[in-house]
Amino acid sequence: MILKNLWRRRTRSILTILGIAIGVAAVVGLGAIAEGFGNNYGTVVGLSSDLMVSQANAFDVAYSSLDEEIGPRIEAVPGVEIVEPGVYGWIVTDEMPFFLIFGYDPGSNAAQHYRIIDGKPVTGPKQIAIGKASAESLKKGVGDTLRVSGTPYQIVGIYETGQGMEETGGVVTLEDAQTIVQKQRKVSLYQVGVTRGADIEQVKQRIEAVDDDLLASIASDYDTNETYTAYLQGFAWGISLIAILIGGLGMMNAMVMSVLERTREIGTLRAVGWSRGRVVRLIMGETLLLGFVGGMIGIALGVGFNELVAMAPGVGAMLEGVYSPSIFIQGMVTALALGLLGGAYPAWVAANLQPVEALRYEGGGSGEVKGILARIGGQSFRNLWRRRTRTFISATGIGIGVATLVMLGGVIQGMMSELNELAGSSGTGNITIMQRDVADMSMSSLDERLVSQIRAMPQVESVSPMLLGFVMTPDLPLFIISGIDPNTAAIEHYKLVEGRQVQRPNEIIVGTMAAENYDLKIGSTLQVYNNRYKVVGLFETGVGWEDGGGLLFMREAQSLLNRPRSVSYIFVDVKNPAEAEIVRDAIDRRFPEARASLSSEFAENTDDMASAQVMLDAISLLALLVGGIVVANTLLMSIFERTREIGTLRAVGWRKQRILRQIIEESVLLCLLAAIVGSIMGVVFLFLLSNAPFANTFISVELDAGIFIEAAGLTLIVGLIAAAYPAWRASKLQPVEALRYE
Repeated sequence: MILKNLWRRRTRSILTILGIAIGVAAVVGLGAIAEGFGNNYGTVVGLSSDLMVSQANAFDVAYSSLDEEIGPRIEAVPGVEIVEPGVYGWIVTDEMPFFLIFGYDPGSNAAQHYRIIDGKPVTGPKQIAIGKASAESLKKGVGDTLRVSGTPYQIVGIYETGQGMEETGGVVTLEDAQTIVQKQRKVSLYQVGVTRGADIEQVKQRIEAVDDDLLASIASDYDTNETYTAYLQGFAWGISLIAILIGGLGMMNAMVMSVLERTREIGTLRAVGWSRGRVVRLIMGETLLLGFVGGMIGIALGVGFNELVAMAPGVGAMLEGVYSPSIFIQGMVTALALGLLGGAYPAWVAANLQPVEALRYEGGGSGEVKGILARIGGQSFRNLWRRRTRTFISATGIGIGVATLVMLGGVIQGMMSELNELAGSSGTGNITIMQRDVADMSMSSLDERLVSQIRAMPQVESVSPMLLGFVMTPDLPLFIISGIDPNTAAIEHYKLVEGRQVQRPNEIIVGTMAAENYDLKIGSTLQVYNNRYKVVGLFETGVGWEDGGGLLFMREAQSLLNRPRSVSYIFVDVKNPAEAEIVRDAIDRRFPEARASLSSEFAENTDDMASAQVMLDAISLLALLVGGIVVANTLLMSIFERTREIGTLRAVGWRKQRILRQIIEESVLLCLLAAIVGSIMGVVFLFLLSNAPFANTFISVELDAGIFIEAAGLTLIVGLIAAAYPAWRASKLQPVEALRYE
């Protein structure tokens, strides 16, 4: 009977299954990508020795920075046989948004990890060997030229390691890598070979005793993927949850309509002796079957989605999914949970139908619309109001997609505004400079000698360098350190609300958010790694991540983060604002390793914001796709329920175009309601998120009318597309056949 009921309504069953399948596909596809990325990232360093030595407390090995002079000291440790320095970093090329650079001494054991399959290994400067995946994405081979950070490199070889992420990068000499990632006289890590027979744990402890800034890891145990995998899996579940919620509400909507349409049938079953429990089992059986089929299809779609992603130029090898039984179990559990939750309310409604009332039911919704609503609303409005329960469920489902658009749009807009306010750099005649072709703006690194060279330009009024770094300790989960020279113009951006500015290296001023989150006040002591700083002032800038961090002397920040002679950004004030673009272009030409932007356009020019916009578009497409299925399903089921009503209207003279127009109007009204509900949900969630402790440090919200207009416009477009088939079907109903419909 369950199969018969679903097959009789196969169009709506298929749409319901499709909505569930997309949610499950998101769980499986994104979950596999997150797991694959974590596994890839955990082994991307290409370790070929016994130990890896990196900077202690570094956010990631890509942020690790060690002095070249430490290498000989490590080599002098008893039990150490060989020490090989390496540089590791992310950059951007014209064709690839993420390109890994590995720098090693030619002929070293570490360099031999990259097995050459065509050409030869790197033997000198301005040469590069690229991975197999990079060669395919870039469509380049041995003998071609690849521009890296504006400098041409000759491709001398193609390598293969069997590790997807490694094969999306390139290997250069150690000195070239230091120049590319702006780590002059610095390395990211040391690969250490231990003398045969030596106690590796003892050697590890001896190396860490050489300097407090060292962390030694056993190469076979080294794995960076735990934190990243957890982060990525959380992100994947967050995106999947959008599709799951919409799909679940779509399931509930479909089953509520199914119950109402079969009211007389259920009344008959109750009249001939069916118990409430048996009716509940019937409805729940239908929803679980829909969930199971949707789960199976969703798993197949998720796998297919991953295969397509793996073929994407530039990032495919990096995002190649890894499948585990837990991924498929999560997908199927999600589908069955949707069936249980989506069927619970409809089953309760069906079980509580009284036989006598059910047998009297004539269909058509909740009765006539009376009172003021009958006068202010047209026919389309009254049709939706008569079925207000399902209308509200549908609008809420689509509204989740709208809320997602509003939330992401508000967060991205807020991020862009804050980036344009970086250290008070906004304003006419201001220029912001960062490292060119860096994959993440937090990795920007510039030689501080640029500061004096830019300051000497005749059009420049003042120059303010800034160093930015992340601190991660048990007491400071993610604390942002800014380094500023107190004699530069940028210091004026940090408006004191209490206390004074720093005057000594062991002093720090913290933002008001940081003071609240970490319970700090004037006179408090802040422990950062092995350093203790006295809080002498509280500042407020209005920029969330600045107010959630602390400010040190430039030299002290460079020492703390082990980045001497390095700055992250340079802010330039131009004497004549009309010449700002001329100065920007001159800086770009003179310093190829730097990228200058007008401060008001800085955020738009970063690769971070470009990636965020791509993410917004992808999530929006997912949410609106599932929302469109909900709209189509709702309208189709409404047409089925009103078949006799539509037949009557056709019999009394309504033309096909009028029927068509009414169904489209209902879709537009439904989407407008969804836009209102979704906008309210989005604003509420953003308010809660932006005021949550710690989250307020990194999440800033800026909403404007354009975000709401865009969200509503996209929703209406989806509604019109989704209404096309139901409207066509309704207009094609023949009066005689429709009046016979039972």
